[in-house]
This record gives sequence, structure tokens and C-alpha cells, in this order.
Amino acid sequence: MLSVGVLVDLKWGPEAGGQVKCWERFAEAAEAFRNEIDLTVHFQGDGPKAYMLSENVRFVVLPPALSTSRFRSMDGVADHTDLAPFHPRLLPYLKQYDVIHTTDAFFAMAKTALIARRLHGIPLVTSIHTDTPKYTKIYSAHIIRNITQNGALGRLLLDRFHLDDVFSSFMSRKLERFAKRCRWIFVSKDEDLRHMARLFPGKGVSFLRRGIDTKRFHPRLRDRHRLQEAFGIAEDRFVVIFAGRVDQGKNVMTLARAARLLLDQDEHIHVLFVGEGAQKSAIGRLLGDSVTLPGVVHHSTLGWLYASSDALAFPSRIEVCPNVVLEARASGLPVLVPAEGGAAQLVKNNGQDGVLVPLDLPQTWAAEIRNLIHDRDRSKRMGEAARKIMKSQWPTWKEVFEKDLAPVWRRVASFFGKPPRGYGRRP
Repeated sequence: MLSVGVLVDLKWGPEAGGQVKCWERFAEAAEAFRNEIDLTVHFQGDGPKAYMLSENVRFVVLPPALSTSRFRSMDGVADHTDLAPFHPRLLPYLKQYDVIHTTDAFFAMAKTALIARRLHGIPLVTSIHTDTPKYTKIYSAHIIRNITQNGALGRLLLDRFHLDDVFSSFMSRKLERFAKRCRWIFVSKDEDLRHMARLFPGKGVSFLRRGIDTKRFHPRLRDRHRLQEAFGIAEDRFVVIFAGRVDQGKNVMTLARAARLLLDQDEHIHVLFVGEGAQKSAIGRLLGDSVTLPGVVHHSTLGWLYASSDALAFPSRIEVCPNVVLEARASGLPVLVPAEGGAAQLVKNNGQDGVLVPLDLPQTWAAEIRNLIHDRDRSKRMGEAARKIMKSQWPTWKEVFEKDLAPVWRRVASFFGKPPRGYGRRP
């Protein structure tokens, strides 16, 4: 049996984002391979604790060594991670794996994986789930403005010295250095595939797709009466849903301002922002009674919220492969996403199974949403086409695990001549 350790340097819990949810789904899929693969997924959290999902799959939760949550200047940034150069509690786990799979190249767990590689000769693979360099540009600018209180020093650092670009470039180089030490690199965008193949000719580079559960996300869950009872959203409203972090990383104010423009033009629109984030209050003030901000909801609740809405708008331009777009499409919704970024690759035919918004301007987003409001038949056809594609062409989580992940893990372990050790002792 092949023993694999996956490192997700983010907090595990109901408020976790897409990267954590992705590995929860892969772990569920791994349960079907109980005689072939033993999988441990490591997360941050209160611990140390182990959670057995099945005989061959478990989560191990460890507290971070130096969490970004300790720093007040980082309030309002993306999911908190671990800045420590080494995670002492993690290292003893790593020596028992045949393959170590990191899901970032930057933080404490990934750094500890490099140590395990050096000490024990364990091969590494990595997967790119987040465009960390671009997120770094956004959040470093946010941090600099916070520290300098939006003063002249902050403007000097950003406008003249472009310190946010400096930090972003540093993270790009860091990713490349880490990837060089890995035996295999998983990507989710054509752009990343070309980039990594050009940097490392001869190294294993392949796609790691995202799966979808078309039963969990299904148009039959639509219930506008329930939506009205739960949130007071009138049944005659055109409901636009967003799901994810409600902050500048997801570019949510562009959508909020687009909605404001539509409301000022007497369009019957209501926006549902599902998730937590630093810009919830600003959105509430801007949209008043025409917005609902329920915070984080359970995955089962999210299914009927999608189905009970009329469209998904997801304005983030720096996504790799956003799960929420796939989930909304499976729920029968037309999706509006930026024409640039990883979300665009999920729309097969612009205008037929989704909308690629060409400009990052509130008025452009407002115009595209207005087109759907005034042509409900087109909007419905678009959602039906998206659902059909998800059912007929998109893989399940089990299929992705079986076809994308497992063969690479086996190949990498075999290449290094490591006999499978199975699930060994716990430190």
C-alpha cells in the first residue's frame, strides 16, 4: 500500500476556503482505494488531533508554529497560514510517507517537507491551488496602507517604489525554486502548464482538475419560497449569488458597485454574498436592504442557495480553478466571470453556457447582469447548458483522484524505488 502525506497549511473548519474543501473531497474519494493508498491530510487547527475518515484515510490537525493571525497588520488578509521556517511537530509524521504532496511552496509545512526530503530522501510533489504571487501583490498593498494609515509613506512605497510588485516577484521566484526540488508539479491553468514546462523541461507537469458532485449541486434544490422565508428575499427579485471570501482578494466591491448601479436604475436585483471577509460591512452599507450577507454556510445549504438564485457573479481575476463556479454551473446557473484568470477556462462558449466579462469595471458587470435580467429565457438556457456540460463532461472527485492524483503518486514513488510502507507508527 502506498502511503501519501498531503500538506495543506491552512486552518481546517467550516469557514475554510476552496483549497481546504478541495482536499476534503479528495480525502472522501480516497476511501474507495482502501487496499491501494493510505492517505493522511495535514491541516492547521487546534491540536494535535487525528480524525479517522476510514481505515485508510485520516486528517491530522496541528497548531501553526507562527500563525499570521498573530500580526494585527495582517487583519483582513486571506486565509491565515504559518510563517515559521520549520514545523517541529510535523516533521516526525513525514518520515513514514512514500510521497509527500505539498499544496503550497511558501509556508511552514512546505519548508518542513523540504527538510524531510533532505533527511529521508522522500520525493515531493506539489500542486498550485492559489496564485500566491498575485494575492501577495493585493494583500501587501493592503498591509502597507494599514501600517502607514494610508499616509504619504504608504503612497511613496506603493506608487514610487512599487513595493507590492517587489513582494509579488519575490513569491514568484520562491515558487520556482520550490518547484525545482519537486519530482512532479500539478497545475490547474494552461498558463501555469506552459510556464512550468518551459522552466523545467523533462520534469513531470500535469493538470489536477477539480471534481463535482452533480447530486449535491442540482437545479431540483431550487426553492424561492424558502429563500424568502429564510432571508426575506422577494420572489420577483433577480438574485445574484457570490460565494467566497468577501474581501479585496475576490474583488467583491466591483460586484457590489455594479449592483448599486442597477438598483439606481430601478432594476429588481438582490445580491447574496455568502462568506466572511473584511468588506462585508462596506457592502451592507452600499446595498442596504438589497443585499443578504449570511456569512459562512454549510455545504448542504450552499447547494439550495445556488439553485434558488438566478446567476452567479464571481469577479475575482486571480483564481486558479474556483470550485464555486463549478458548483454554480452544476446547479443550473449562468455564471459571470472575468475574461482573464482561471475562472474563464470553466466557460466553454461565451454567451452560451456562461458570460466572460471583458472589463473590470462596475458598469461593465452591471451591463452583463442587466442583459440576463431582461432576457430570462436566455439566462435559463445558459444555466441549462452549463448543467449539461457538468453532467456529461466534468469528472467526479473520485475520477479526478483515480486519474490525476493516484497514478502520479505511484509513478513518483516507483521512480525513487521506495517500497510502499503503508500506514506506520504515529509519533
